[in-house]
This record gives sequence, structure tokens and C-alpha cells, in this order.
Amino acid sequence: MRFLLSLVLALCVLTPPASAAAPPSGTWESVGPNTTGGYLAFTSAKPSRIYAQPPADHRLYRSDDRGHTWRQGGLYPGGYLRGTKLAADQRDPDLIYVAGYVGGGGQGAVLRSTDAGATFQAVLTMDGDVNDVLIANGQVYASGTKGVYRSSDGRKWKLIAGSPAEADSLRAAGSDLFVTAGHDLFVIRNGKSTKAPVVAGSQLTVHGDKVLTGGGSSSGVHLSADRGASWQEVKGPFSGWILFAALTVTGDLQVESLHGHWVSTDLGRTWRATQGLAKLDVYEDLGSFPDRPAEQVVYGSGGIYTTTDANTFQRIGLPAGVVYSLAISGESLIAGTMVGSFQTTLPARDQEWGFDGKAPAAIGNRVGALAVNPESPNVVLRGRNGYRGSNDTIFLERSEDSGKTWTLLTAVDGNTKSIAIHPALPRKRTYVAAYLVNAFYFSEEAGDSLVPRIHDELRGVKAIAIDQHGLDSVWIGDVSGLYHSDDTGITMTKVLDGTVDAIAIEGERVVVAVGQSVRVSTDGGKTFKSYPTPRLSALTFGRGGVLYAASKESPVLRSSDGGRTWSKLGGAPSTESVVASPDGTWVFAGTNDGSVQRLRVKGS
Repeated sequence: MRFLLSLVLALCVLTPPASAAAPPSGTWESVGPNTTGGYLAFTSAKPSRIYAQPPADHRLYRSDDRGHTWRQGGLYPGGYLRGTKLAADQRDPDLIYVAGYVGGGGQGAVLRSTDAGATFQAVLTMDGDVNDVLIANGQVYASGTKGVYRSSDGRKWKLIAGSPAEADSLRAAGSDLFVTAGHDLFVIRNGKSTKAPVVAGSQLTVHGDKVLTGGGSSSGVHLSADRGASWQEVKGPFSGWILFAALTVTGDLQVESLHGHWVSTDLGRTWRATQGLAKLDVYEDLGSFPDRPAEQVVYGSGGIYTTTDANTFQRIGLPAGVVYSLAISGESLIAGTMVGSFQTTLPARDQEWGFDGKAPAAIGNRVGALAVNPESPNVVLRGRNGYRGSNDTIFLERSEDSGKTWTLLTAVDGNTKSIAIHPALPRKRTYVAAYLVNAFYFSEEAGDSLVPRIHDELRGVKAIAIDQHGLDSVWIGDVSGLYHSDDTGITMTKVLDGTVDAIAIEGERVVVAVGQSVRVSTDGGKTFKSYPTPRLSALTFGRGGVLYAASKESPVLRSSDGGRTWSKLGGAPSTESVVASPDGTWVFAGTNDGSVQRLRVKGS
């Protein structure tokens, strides 16, 4: 009932608003960038296929060409379930199971798809999270709060008597089922559950009769070569906290600690140091295409990668990230994400936008704002939200090659979602919006240094835009309302109440996103009229005065009358950013879980 109710409500929310003109026809396409990793599943029935579940996402991804292109799966039932581990059937490539949970805990479900992830059905629900799923010996298993469940057909389930509570990872060696529960490891053999004499790690892998557990603790790595009859601690050059430990499909051992990553081809007698930690940071999952056992597929920081030696890597996924900002610089499209900014050539045909051999930083690398210099389009500013110590910090950086390389200009307190470069003084004046502080920033040196404009009434500036009526005039969109200044922000006058999320200006038309509405002025901001919309996250004018809007509550919206009426363009149900190509051919949307998607709006 809960799933059905949530689904009905979701459909109600997506009811289209009234429209002044029919939206362009066409199909949204996923065009990258690859910014996100995910838990992995492969199937011998289709060796080139890979499934991946981004952490805490509401859908999985599938590639049928070894990661060259990816497709989003359908949303999980109700829209609020999130996925974690997954298991693919080895005979039917379209049959997939996902361990699902509700964010915040309290309820979980086993999700089943028979159409390669396009749609899912909840086949088992339980109190607490479902932590893992496994297909082995003609049975399907699921772990959760009460223990391990088993099904012979994937639809009817039964709790295995004596299985450990708070069950987590599941693996099978022959007919034996291995289960972790907290720091304990159990083997279920002939209907009886026995605790193993080792400390379980966060990883549990099996190769033939070999069973390995380790990772997520300082309790070492333990190996059994006889399906749990005996155990030995794996010794090596690693010590202290173990980040990751696994057996590959060829039987090699891989261990990662805080100090490095090592591979052993002889069950730990000798070890080879690799660049795994230095280049990918922490390994999260490891697998292989069934017909390429010597090539590892790694879920690491900021992506999914392939390697044959753990020294050189190629990124193959996933286009599943949040894109907070978008900009077009010359012939380049730039996307600001949680793990830095990415750049590709228009019109963005490939999902991989270029990999320099090292995973991007996963912490303190969120690019919240991008701005292109109107006089020199190859010059771009970005606001990267990170930390100095424990303080939230805006790192203002400049690129002079359309986003390929960046140079740090200055760092100031706060986070940013908006940067404005003055079109009449592009070599001098720059404004940087800031939240988490009661100020925004002003520069007379093109961003080389920033001066805070501090105002007690400000509670978080989310948008900033140049007023074209004066060299010193600027619009400031704050959580507390819309403000206007005629002296570069030294003083301000409040114009509108309400939380301002975005501002777009073209000529005398000023469009401001305020709550669940846009306020539209056709006289340069002297007067405003209000029109209903979903809550918007970004606004931009395209060719011919067409207005596009991103929204966390709706697909991309389009207005051909300056913001009075809107039509939905479809695509992702939740977006953060939007930009239109200068020739009016394409609209690019920065989504909340699918990286960048594009739609042809000219000639469609």
C-alpha cells in the first residue's frame, strides 16, 4: 500500500501545467560525464553487459557494450527506495535483483526486474534494510535485520532458520553459504549455521573453495582455502586499517590499506605494490566481465574503471552524478559536479569526457558555479566549494582554455551557487554569491581578489546577476528576498520577499525564481508580476528569448513568452542546472542523478 500510494502521489506531481505553446519534440539523451561509481553485477549470459548500482540511488544503470554507453533503469517502486548491492542471473541476462532500503532506515525490500532494470517489483519487504542479494545454486538469497531469506523462484521467500540476525554480505562456495553479521562470519552448511573463528571484514569474496574476508577494520585479512574448514591470517606489507580486501575471479588477492594497494598471485606468499590507492583512492567493489577474467572492473572514487595491472586505469562509468552548474565556453560544454568540473566538445556526444589517469577528489571538490567571460569566451570562472581546515570555503578559480585547466585565484568563506561577470567590464568586475555567510563578494580585479559585501539581513545569497542599467548596479537573490544595489553592493534595497533561487536577465526582462513561482518584470525591475511554477533551481535565456528552467520538482521547463506560461520538456524528473547552445539547437540539463542530458530543440 505504501509503495502504491507513493507512486500515485508521484504521478500527480508530474501533471503538466498549462502551456502557451507545444514543447519541441525529441528525446533526451544521456551524454555524461562519468562521475560516479557503483556496486557491480555481471552475467555470463551476456558477457559484455554490466549492471551498476550507484550508492543510495533510486535506480540502477546498465551497459551492454562494456561501459561505453550506459542506460538509466527505471525508478524503484514508489520513488523512495534506494539500492545498494545487486545480483544478476547467469542464465537470463535480463533478470536482476537489487537490495533496497528506505533512506533513514526502518524498511527495506528485495527488488526484482525481468526486463534488464527497466521496471522493478518489490518481491520481499521487511523491517530494516536489505543489505545484500545473491543468486547461487538455483536459489535467491537476501540478507537483512532478521537474518537470511531464501527463495526458489524470486517471488516467495522464507527466513532460513538459525541464520544470523543483522545479516550483511552473502557469498556461496559450492553448496555452503557464507554470511557476515557485524564482525562475525557464519557458514550455513546442511541447514546448520556455524560461527567461523575469524573477525569478519566489510568485504566477503569467494573463488572456488577459497573464501576471503577483510576490510573496514584493523582486524586483518583472513583466508580459507577449504570452504571454511580452516582459516589463516593473510600477511603482507600492509598494516593497520584495511580499506579493502578481495579475491579476483582469477584467484588473485588484492588488499588496500591507508598506505597502499597490493596484489598477490600466490595466496599471499609474495606481493606486488600497485598505484591503486594513489590513482583511484578507496576501492569499493571489484569484478570482471565473464569473458575477460584478467581485466578487473573497479568501483573507485568518482567512477568505474578497468585495469589489468592496478597501475593504469580507464574510466568506463557512470553518468549518474549531480550536475550543479553548466556553462558553454566557445565550442566546449563544462559541467560542475560533486567531484570537480568536466569539459567536452559540443554537442557532447560521448559519456566519457576525458580521464587523466587519476580519479578526481571526492571531498571538497563540488563546483557550484560557472561563469563565462562575455568578452573572451574561452575564459571561465568556477566556484569550487571545499574546506580550509573545517571551514566551508569558496575557491575561486580561472580557466583560460574553456575549462581544460584551472588556476586558483583566491579563497573566501562560504559556499557559492552563482557567479556574475560584468558584460561591460569583463576584465574587472566580478560578483560571487555566497551562502553560509551573511555576505556576497565583489572584485575589481576580475576575481584575483574578493571584497566581502556584508549585510546583516543576508542569510544566504543563492543567485546574483548584473543589472544592465548601470555599471554599479546588481541584483542579489537571497534566502530572505530579492535585493538591488546601485553601488556594487555597498548598500542594498529590498525589492521582493521570499527565497530567491535563480535570476535571469535579458534586456528589460528580469525573471526571478521565488519559491513556487517566477516573478517577471518587463521594465527593468521596476514592477513584477507573479506566475506559478514548481520550485526552480536555475533559469537561463536561450536563442530568441526562449526561457529554460531547471527544477528539483519537475523536468526541464520552457517558456516562449518570457516566463508567463511554461511547458515541460520531459527528461529527468529532477534537475539542478540548464543551459542552451548559442545556435538554439540543443538544451543541456544538469540532473540530480543522471549527469548531463541533452535535447535537440531546433529541427526536432
